[in-house]
Amino acid sequence: MQTTYGHRGRRGARVATLLGVLLGGCVVSPQPSPPVHEPILDTGLVGVSGDPMVLRQQVFLKGEPGAVEPAEGVVLVTNLDSADAPVVAEIKADGSFVAAVDASTEQVLRIQVKQGERRSEPVDLQLTGEPIDATRTMLAHLPCLTIEPAAWVSLEAGEGDVVVRNSCAEEVAIGAPRLRRGAGPFGFSPAEAFVVPAGESAVVTVRADGEGVEREDVLFLEVTAPEPGRRAVTLTLPD
Repeated sequence: MQTTYGHRGRRGARVATLLGVLLGGCVVSPQPSPPVHEPILDTGLVGVSGDPMVLRQQVFLKGEPGAVEPAEGVVLVTNLDSADAPVVAEIKADGSFVAAVDASTEQVLRIQVKQGERRSEPVDLQLTGEPIDATRTMLAHLPCLTIEPAAWVSLEAGEGDVVVRNSCAEEVAIGAPRLRRGAGPFGFSPAEAFVVPAGESAVVTVRADGEGVEREDVLFLEVTAPEPGRRAVTLTLPD
């Protein structure tokens, strides 16, 4: 038994020596953490229920289990056709949520997942049908007119640009930009109506240098010609 023990001890010593030669003075770097991705909202698992004529036209926006990945944080629901404050709904452990929102047929609800400082890209749902239902709306009513960023600007740096590009065959007229609520420190320029010629672009600069306590708002760019429509850009500040 003593001989066997010694043989194993010598073999272990040789292995240790070999490892020391191979590794030398190298330091093993820590493995990288899994990448952190933006939260995902599956609109195929989101719907509405409730009679829009009851409880001040209140409807319930519901996310089924798995609607939000990862399943944490809150869902912010903004009625783009009212001046109400956004509704905040907690995300359950299975990724579901329920948000009670004052809204009626034809109005558009903007949905955005918030997990700390991370957010999903906004999704717009228009309330349609009888009984009331929801359908995802196109952010661009004119495919030849693009807005970059299309729907959300984070202003942790204090300022950002929204680029309006017109690849249409004719000029696009946009009315004076406006804020949905105006209760935050957000400002913008130009403040007057402007025209974007065909094949050209314009820049709307957004800032967070004013007064106001709210940490987010929505900037409306309303197209008046050649086809009336609206673009909505959410502006946010870190909490």
